Amino acid sequence: MANPVLVVGMHRSGTSLVSRILDDCGVMMGKDLQEDHESLFFIGLNEWIYENAGASWERPGALSELTTLPVAMEAIEEYVRKRLSSRSSRKYSGKPLKNGLFSMEGRWGWKDPRNGPSLPLWRSIWPDMKVIHVIRHGADVAASLRMRNSTHWEGDVSRFKKWLPTYSWRSSKSPIMRGQRSSTLEGALSFWSEQLEMESEILASVEDKHVVRYEELLLSPRDSITKILEYISIELTEESLSSIEERINPSRAFAFKNDPELLEFAEKNAETLEKHGY
Repeated sequence: MANPVLVVGMHRSGTSLVSRILDDCGVMMGKDLQEDHESLFFIGLNEWIYENAGASWERPGALSELTTLPVAMEAIEEYVRKRLSSRSSRKYSGKPLKNGLFSMEGRWGWKDPRNGPSLPLWRSIWPDMKVIHVIRHGADVAASLRMRNSTHWEGDVSRFKKWLPTYSWRSSKSPIMRGQRSSTLEGALSFWSEQLEMESEILASVEDKHVVRYEELLLSPRDSITKILEYISIELTEESLSSIEERINPSRAFAFKNDPELLEFAEKNAETLEKHGY
């Protein structure tokens, strides 16, 4: 059984870029990838874990209540192990395996922003897994979350208007996506800070990990990619390394500095940003 490589990091922090780099370097990140390079199979598992903790993608704090309760962790792990070894895991692997993903060989892994808060569960299954932690400046994350939220909200309002005339108390599941926290820069930054605090606390006890600062990856791609490859013990030809390096856009590093509103926002929240290394 080969241990996976887990990409951990807050939403909109550059985890998709790191996942694509891993894929280009020969790490199989899933045959069921979305546009953001996330495996649908593992998204489903993480969402199930979150739901059983009473958490949501935008409010991950409740997950710590589950991961620190042994009896709950045992039950969650039992179910997740069954799913990992079941035939449904072929969605990820793209092929039938005797023991599901426990029969995976070679380098493989997955990326999901929920991986950080749910990491205790994944490490209980694969204690020797590789963990790559991606971190990005909070002002840029907040701006990106707010922009995505405004786009999604337009669809939510349209869906709500279609739903309202056919409203039924028995089938009144809210048609509005839970994502209002990121509708403002302040709310999005508090989300960024909350998740980073959870990730830092969990990773404090993990010795085998590698931290990637998104800005360093963009501004010094050769050095950052080389360190990632060293961490996961992969050798790449100069041609392949140069090809990956050429596709990286350095202009996205500290993008907030080019926006007066975001620059003022960063200055106003300097204490929060400094707490996480910015």
